[in-house]
Amino acid sequence: MSSRSTEFGLLVNLRNPCDPAVVMSELFDAETSKLSKPCSRQQIMITKSFCAVRFLLLAACWFGAVDGANAVADSDVQVTFYAMGDVPYAPGEDVLLPKQIEDLPGDAEFVIHVGDIKRGLPLCAEGVYTKVAGILGKSAAPVFIIPGDNEWNDCLNPDQAWTYWDRHFMKFDERWQHRLSVSRQKIREENFAFVKNGVLFVGLNIVGGRVHDEQEWKLRHAGDLDWVKSNLQRFGTEISSLVIFGHAKPAKVHNDFFDPFSKVAEDCRKPVLYLHGDGHKWIYDRPFKAKNILRVEVDQGGIAPPLKVMVTDHPTKPFEFDRRNGKKAS
Repeated sequence: MSSRSTEFGLLVNLRNPCDPAVVMSELFDAETSKLSKPCSRQQIMITKSFCAVRFLLLAACWFGAVDGANAVADSDVQVTFYAMGDVPYAPGEDVLLPKQIEDLPGDAEFVIHVGDIKRGLPLCAEGVYTKVAGILGKSAAPVFIIPGDNEWNDCLNPDQAWTYWDRHFMKFDERWQHRLSVSRQKIREENFAFVKNGVLFVGLNIVGGRVHDEQEWKLRHAGDLDWVKSNLQRFGTEISSLVIFGHAKPAKVHNDFFDPFSKVAEDCRKPVLYLHGDGHKWIYDRPFKAKNILRVEVDQGGIAPPLKVMVTDHPTKPFEFDRRNGKKAS
């Protein structure tokens, strides 16, 4: 059976050269010379016309029935980036992370670290921030980073820890000469946004861990929501999808952000990805009321390489993932 025929699900007998499918194969594979039984010119002309119509109908049905994942695979990639989080935690990861940075593929347009540059210990020495900034700074592609709870609100002295984070990671991408037009929220400069090839990327300071200051927590979440809204108002008509970077695995303490965010996402009627760390294990689901939001939690950086993320031009399923460890990414 012809491989081209099986591609369209046709059960045909190629030993009968006057079968319409054989003439269809002739049209595409130049098999005319291989025919074992001659056909009249009239038979050939009639059959070719019939096959052309049949082929178009079959092709339309086949493409219409194709699975969404396969449709995504046929879409054009707009942006390729790599994501990591919750690393380095252990001494061995101080060796692993530089290797991961060195081995990043050349198709990386940028890298995002979604927070937690250390284990959840209350002592937060500045040397840790210096060390990780030095490792990430060796990336060939620009690196963006957002805060995690381990290096900020879970520290014994959150204010001092924030001073360290600000000193070593604020506007971290500016260490590279890149062409991304990055804007930052005036009241919280760690929150960033940029558009690349029709995709809006937004980084937010939304962390897990303990609520160290209830008023600060609520004000920060309100600011995060305003930042998302303002960028959708600014770029909404020119983008095809939205990617939100945060650290926190959604929990009840984040409802004051995620509940209204879900409504904003639903109203924008475009595919949205919320990409985060915090939980250390791969998650791929749609837990929000707005089902156009896909949530992905990255593997902890010590057990998996940086996640490859490809944003395509597919209208409903634009996000593709490669965990680069042989494990399923959906």
